[in-house]
Amino acid sequence: MVITIIFFESAIELIPESLRNHPLVRKDWKTTTRKKNRGILLDTAIHSSLMMQLAEKEKRGRPDIIYYSLLNLLYSPLMAEKKIEIIIHTYTDQCIRIPPQWRIPVNYNRFVGLFSQLLFKKRIPVEGEAILTSFRSPIKELIQHYIQQRIILLEKPKGNSSVVKSLESLVDEDIVFLIGGFQSGEPSFIANTEFKSYSDFHQISFYKETKPAWTISSRLIHMLEDQLLR
Repeated sequence: MVITIIFFESAIELIPESLRNHPLVRKDWKTTTRKKNRGILLDTAIHSSLMMQLAEKEKRGRPDIIYYSLLNLLYSPLMAEKKIEIIIHTYTDQCIRIPPQWRIPVNYNRFVGLFSQLLFKKRIPVEGEAILTSFRSPIKELIQHYIQQRIILLEKPKGNSSVVKSLESLVDEDIVFLIGGFQSGEPSFIANTEFKSYSDFHQISFYKETKPAWTISSRLIHMLEDQLLR
């Protein structure tokens, strides 16, 4: 059994081209790309004044969300047994498949440097055998590769919707979990009736209140390990 976790529309991306000539980032962008062979990640803590110009700004500029989520998953016992596949799909439709043996840097600044180079050069390291690579795929096309499997969207609670306490009735074969890798907003693909009508597509919540992606991923790995590592 393989468990695939996809973080979709994740708020990790390079500064968009429309902002790269802005006086506040133009010099840093040119210097960084030329001397360090990488781009600069969009970060609302640094670029909030510029992000007013961007569409769906509430879903962008939060690379820390993926950082904390990966910390929860990549050092887990279940990951060590190579039972989990992780894919990061970004807001700009770049996708990164995380190898089971790879370990995320525990230092956040090193993570930022690594992923800013990965998204800029499409691979890490730039030369030699690649450890991480990125490829382009809209989320709808990415999910199509798993359409024969059970697909679970871990969504924020709605109204009086019930909270799932166990995955025992769901995890009995290859399965895909979808987690939004952004701070707020709605999944853009969920309006697609093709997924809503798919018989093995489910939407569940772990909490009554909205929680960040790293909390959801922590809860997910805990529930999976309770079931699969008995």
